[in-house]
Amino acid sequence: MLDICRFEYTVLSTFHRLKGVRSAECGVQITGTTQVFPIIGDPVSGVVSPHAINAWLKEHAIDARMIALDIPSTAISSFWELLRVSDTFLGCSVTYPHKQSAFDEADKHTERAARLGALNTLRRERDGTLCGDATDGLALARAIADKGVCLKGKSVRIIGAGGGAGRAIIDAFCEAGIVQLSIEDEDKARREETVLMIKQYWPSLLISKDQNANILVDATPNGKMDGAPPLFTDQALMNSEMVCDIAGVQGSGALLIRAEQMGKVTVDATEMGRGQVQAQMNFLFYGV
Repeated sequence: MLDICRFEYTVLSTFHRLKGVRSAECGVQITGTTQVFPIIGDPVSGVVSPHAINAWLKEHAIDARMIALDIPSTAISSFWELLRVSDTFLGCSVTYPHKQSAFDEADKHTERAARLGALNTLRRERDGTLCGDATDGLALARAIADKGVCLKGKSVRIIGAGGGAGRAIIDAFCEAGIVQLSIEDEDKARREETVLMIKQYWPSLLISKDQNANILVDATPNGKMDGAPPLFTDQALMNSEMVCDIAGVQGSGALLIRAEQMGKVTVDATEMGRGQVQAQMNFLFYGV
């Protein structure tokens, strides 16, 4: 394990190298009192959160910044120790491969995170305790609402239902009042875990094998793979009201392009990302 003092220097120097330098991205001055809300993972080179989070922090005149921190699994215990003791940290956003470690480390969980057994956001309390939430599902639900679509009473079909994001989406949709759900995943064991979660916490939800649904969700990485065909058939698209691709971006993913050609309402990864900002910031600053 890394020495905590040496690790603190390594992590915080990444942030404080910017001290006193005006950020071109957000136009805010970083000072000795600026707090940090990092997104941690391994690797973090592909994360897109910092730009949107920093824009939100600027808009709300909060003296804080998000940076990306590449934390290898061998150093994650030292990072948790640093997070607890340093008032510089507001908490952190968590991506692969640290979500399970974050869940195990948290002192408290929201009911949502406890149901899922996973989280993507940690809030540091003043006494150094850590509270965790899972906001991926809330992010997509918010993006859908922003398109004027109400989830209550709807049927949903989701591919990639056994993954962390897919399961969080299902939980948020159930909380929003969907009535029927068709779930698919290449990993049968993960799919069964999702089914058990639904039966335990959302027993009134009808689990269906219907290929048609009001809302279709691709919760796999398929949308960012060049040339990959849509995972939903034209018939399923035709019978849907809305199509969501949490990895695809408008104008690039085959699923979204085809859905738009059919005149369907769509939600892409960028729109879900905007929903993620609001969900994480609500939890971080307002405890909701």
